Amino acid sequence: MNGPDLRTAGIAHPGALDGWLFGRRRTLRVFSLFALLMIFDFADRMLIAALLPAIRLDWHITDAQAGLLNSALTFGMIVFAFPVALAIDRWSRVKTAALMGGVWSVAGALGGVAASFGPLLVARAVVGIGEAGYAPAAYSWIAAAFPRRHLQLGLGLFSAGAPVGMALGVAGAGYIAQHYGWRHAFGVVALPGLLVAALLYFGADYRSGDLLVGAARADRRDREGPIRVSASLSSRWRILGVPSLLFSFFMSGMTMMQSVPVFYFLPTWLNRVHHFPLQKASLLTSVLMLLPVVGTPLGGWIMDRVTQRYRRAKLVYVAVAAAFCSVLNLSIFHFVGGWQMQYGLLAISILVGSTAVTAPMSMTQELVHPRGRAFSATCGVIASAALGSMPGPWITGLLSDRFGLGLALTVVTFVSGVLMVCAALLALRFYLRDLGKTASAHGHTLAPAAT
Repeated sequence: MNGPDLRTAGIAHPGALDGWLFGRRRTLRVFSLFALLMIFDFADRMLIAALLPAIRLDWHITDAQAGLLNSALTFGMIVFAFPVALAIDRWSRVKTAALMGGVWSVAGALGGVAASFGPLLVARAVVGIGEAGYAPAAYSWIAAAFPRRHLQLGLGLFSAGAPVGMALGVAGAGYIAQHYGWRHAFGVVALPGLLVAALLYFGADYRSGDLLVGAARADRRDREGPIRVSASLSSRWRILGVPSLLFSFFMSGMTMMQSVPVFYFLPTWLNRVHHFPLQKASLLTSVLMLLPVVGTPLGGWIMDRVTQRYRRAKLVYVAVAAAFCSVLNLSIFHFVGGWQMQYGLLAISILVGSTAVTAPMSMTQELVHPRGRAFSATCGVIASAALGSMPGPWITGLLSDRFGLGLALTVVTFVSGVLMVCAALLALRFYLRDLGKTASAHGHTLAPAAT
């Protein structure tokens, strides 16, 4: 196979424009390890949702405290995200992701020996520290290693590991908690990540200093001369001046605000409102968590095709999907009676919503120079965490303590959906202009296409 051609047209894709950066087999082998670690990442992150009823029974915590256990994890991610992003760009994406996987696996297991709410809160925060650098490293690696024609599909497949992990974590933790006690669930779910992290550490990676590799490097040098791009921190911060990119960050945050509180409190809601035992509530929740396994790659596949002809189509799709889900969420937890009807409508909302998540994700990669990809992905992760994952469960818990869990979930999911629609419509105004500026700033021409 010839060396990858790094010339871009249309989007600033950093790696193998028309081929696989490391060859198809080798690329997919490392990608599989990234995806497996993604599964254990979210299993570790969300198992606490299945354990909340049991922890509440033992420690008598409030819903706000329960939400804080998730918020602490997200806070750890936010605090360490930027320092880890520098390590990603200057050292190694693969090795950084592997080491972070080891940290969160050990910290997750330590949650099982916490004697009270405080130590458990600290352990969950350390899990977040470990998870801080994983997603940006993976996004940057995938954007470089996959052909452009498969970029959003690759990102969608990788992202599908999140719902698989959440489902396995919640279902497994619920079963273990009911039969062996909630403390054992932390260790059983967390430790397999150590093995995957060790294998990933030796995976193929490219040098951050220069994405022009192999034959593509030689070809470009012959025709254009060497290219030098500043990697200073000040140059990275310039991405915050790209309006459509900022709106993509906000959309990511609202996606998390709309989904994380639902998944986090659904076992508690089924247990409290419909009096389901812990194992059944966890199993029903895990089934819903698997729906994005279909929806996310399907959405990426659809957007890969429609955006080849209509570049802004993915933003229109995000607005329509978010509006549809907002209407459903308005009725699910508060106005529709019967758990079967609620469960069915929630399944539709989750499936449709998951098809739109790759749009803001891909924008973090296509609207910046290749050297800024990990930093841009980090900004996206921080935005989704700071605007959605961190405040969502805590706000929902506060509202639940005062007004009830059903109304709390209704308000949080509806408001976040409406804000996501607004962000997508605003991004439409700037997207083509920002895409063209990104291409022209690095000597490329935006390929003609319908808008």
